[in-house]
Amino acid sequence: MTLTHLQSIAESYNISYTMDSRFLMLTQHFEGISKEISSFRAATEQDLDSLKSWSRKLQRKTRRLELRLVSAERAVKENTRLAHRQLQEQRRAMTNLTQELGAQQGRIRAVEAQQGKIHHLQDALREQMSRLEDQMRSVQHTSGNALSRNEKNQVFSRRAEQPKVSKDNRMKHRLPPPAVRATSAPDPYSGDKRFPHELNQKGKHQGLHQTTALPTSQPEETEQIHGLLHPPLRHKIPQHYTPEKPATICNVNSVLLFPSASTKNYVTFHTPFLTGIHELSVCIWLRVDAEYVGTLLSYATEDNDNTLVLYGRRASVLGNMDFVIGDPAYRELTTDNMLDGQWHHMCVVWSSIEGRFWHYIDRRLISTGSKFQKGYEIPPGGSMILGQEQDTVGGGFDQAEAFVGRLAGFALWTRALSPGEVSGVATGKGVPRGAALTLDDVEALHGSVQQVTCRCLEHCT
Repeated sequence: MTLTHLQSIAESYNISYTMDSRFLMLTQHFEGISKEISSFRAATEQDLDSLKSWSRKLQRKTRRLELRLVSAERAVKENTRLAHRQLQEQRRAMTNLTQELGAQQGRIRAVEAQQGKIHHLQDALREQMSRLEDQMRSVQHTSGNALSRNEKNQVFSRRAEQPKVSKDNRMKHRLPPPAVRATSAPDPYSGDKRFPHELNQKGKHQGLHQTTALPTSQPEETEQIHGLLHPPLRHKIPQHYTPEKPATICNVNSVLLFPSASTKNYVTFHTPFLTGIHELSVCIWLRVDAEYVGTLLSYATEDNDNTLVLYGRRASVLGNMDFVIGDPAYRELTTDNMLDGQWHHMCVVWSSIEGRFWHYIDRRLISTGSKFQKGYEIPPGGSMILGQEQDTVGGGFDQAEAFVGRLAGFALWTRALSPGEVSGVATGKGVPRGAALTLDDVEALHGSVQQVTCRCLEHCT
């Protein structure tokens, strides 16, 4: 029993000894694994740091490229706008030149017709003068014996009644030779009254022979032709100066008049956005002539007809307006103090970075909020309309959503305006640069909408 007990003790000792050795081996193996894990962690952290630095550089480059792209798009849009204006100006100039050319051609035809009449009168005058000279020569050389004393007395009495004309004066009143007459034709615009004077001189010799009298209609026709060639000067009507009313807000340029609630009254723009936008600012002067605001702005795309909307309809709660970005997301904006029939300035600013929005009326911040379409992108290629809400792209209008009143100084930016810039616009200190859309980009006026140019808001009626 003792031997058996000793053998069991020996076996137990061997097992514990082997366990200690195995534990030591495992400890050493764990330490090696720990070192490898530490080295791997250090390498991984180094790689992560390099990736972070590269991602930051990539973000910076992306931002720079985006800024350059935005500036290039603005430059292209500005150049396109300038080219469109120049093309319109050239078309207007060509139209004016065409009209002036037609008027000048008509005048030339009239002058040519009058010159033909003048040449005809000149020929008749030359013929009458030649007859008169022949008859005067025949009278001077007629023998005095053939005339009785009474006839001589009559002739002498008639000559006594006529004014004495010297030889030099008679030579002056005679026509020049044919060669000279061809080179010295009277200018129809010089106001030369030689022919009527000659006709008067010829009329004094009517008593010599009844057959030498000129037709009485020739001087009248000559005077009429002379009157046509020399029309009277136009007298300028004096304009009474009316001083304008004093104005402070002179940055509106034009005003849009929406006279009634109709599905035909709306305004369309050229393609407003070439790329997607993440920030937006809309400022506008408005005077509401109805009991509700109606639709101010509607931007629709093929995927969503309510991509961007500012509207209040007749059936909605009075004094409220919906600000929609990517339907069905929207926020309610108050419009209580804008329904008094007076001019008010409104600005709505939105940023997708934190989903923040700001609502200003008459440069005062009325409401603000966050988490409104955070990270959303307004897509390009849509249809922009003022005065109607689109249920389809470019159509689907509702009379109950129409705007009735006046809009002025409309501008849209693809960035968030600061409070100082909003205050500057509302007080007439100027319009911030870089506007992506204004009333200068209007494509067409539909229905009874009118666009009137007015430099200052106080002069917009």
